[in-house]
Amino acid sequence: MDGRRGAVPSSDGVFGIALAVNMILVPATLFFPWLDLVAGATTLVATVLGLLRVPRLQRLLAAVLIGLGAAALVTALILGARPPLSQLLVLNQTLIGMLTAVSFVRLITGDHGVHPPRLTGVAAVWRTALIVQLLGAIINISAVTIVGDRLRHKGRLQMADALLLSRGYSPGAFWSPFWGASAAALTYAIGADTGVLLLCGGLLALGAFLVSITMVVRAFGNRLPEYHGYPLSAKVLVLPITMAVIVIALHLGRPDVKLAIVVLVVSLLVPSAVLAVTRTRHVPRILGGHVVRGLRVMHGEAVLFTAAGVLSVGLRALVDVMGVTVPAGYYTVWFAWLSVVAMTLVALVGVHPVISIAAVASVLGPVISEPTLFALAGTIAWGTAAAVGPISGLNVFLAGRFGVNGFDVARRNFPYLFVVVVLALPALGLCAKLT
Repeated sequence: MDGRRGAVPSSDGVFGIALAVNMILVPATLFFPWLDLVAGATTLVATVLGLLRVPRLQRLLAAVLIGLGAAALVTALILGARPPLSQLLVLNQTLIGMLTAVSFVRLITGDHGVHPPRLTGVAAVWRTALIVQLLGAIINISAVTIVGDRLRHKGRLQMADALLLSRGYSPGAFWSPFWGASAAALTYAIGADTGVLLLCGGLLALGAFLVSITMVVRAFGNRLPEYHGYPLSAKVLVLPITMAVIVIALHLGRPDVKLAIVVLVVSLLVPSAVLAVTRTRHVPRILGGHVVRGLRVMHGEAVLFTAAGVLSVGLRALVDVMGVTVPAGYYTVWFAWLSVVAMTLVALVGVHPVISIAAVASVLGPVISEPTLFALAGTIAWGTAAAVGPISGLNVFLAGRFGVNGFDVARRNFPYLFVVVVLALPALGLCAKLT
């Protein structure tokens, strides 16, 4: 949308408006459940517009997912299935709404490291990794942008810095409710215990973080003694700690409300409140500008997650009408661990974990006896795939913004893959005992 009065929004502007409408409708469904149908319809509008903007490979993948979902649904209808309209429009709109709201947090974040850091060497590496993890847990990929821009050397990022960003950022998927991983897993794992998920995922993230950053330190070689990294300040930590505390407190107070909706509301209200205090006169312009221009970076997420939703709807209808049954109690710790390995391996060839989670849940969901275990397996696979997937969103972003070779980052992150796979088994075992 340009600055002229009465100007017609561009396709990106309409895309952003559709996402914003969905974001508002999702929490409104707590009071008016029928609005979930409208929210699902808005994701379809955003997906149609987004298909025109995503790269050809993503467009092809989305078309395949939608085609498979539609074919499964048509087959189910022929076999006699009559799913209600409400089931047909369950297209990951809650997940997309949450990610849309989280993007608003970028409006109140920035590079606060204006003073030269006091620590250098190994301590600077650990400090930088911790900042990436804490910020990334709340503002997602924006944290990589903020820290990575500070670490650039002559406009590019050196490989050691890229590995530091990758391994510092990706464990956030194991535990953070602000990541799409958690929202997607909880969407398909009905009845999962979010407290256990947070605890087990947090312990796994801590273990993976400690081991993998220790390994990254060696990658700096001769640069290590003089390495400064990203400076730490109170301003950097206030936002992630405050928002995490608010989300956890609200979730404990209203456990009946989906965690993704709690994250959505907090992620929208906190930036709005901060802007209302700090930039009162410009709030409408800032928020409106983010809707029509800032949300265009979400083309890929909207298209992929909606397409995965279409696949899930079709498969679920087909499985229901065919009466597919799986022996009860099959979803053990070892089964969950093997599913982590499988979902990570298919991510190496470009299959996003949200697709794997949706497909597995659609086929096996009705008989998954341990939804918390399934949810944890999904978040582990998501975070691991972010680091080791050659065309994962993280590695594509590192290549596009910082000029590093994403395939090389993925290859050099393979030791991280083995670390997580080994640590995942005891984490899943603890999850099974607690549930």
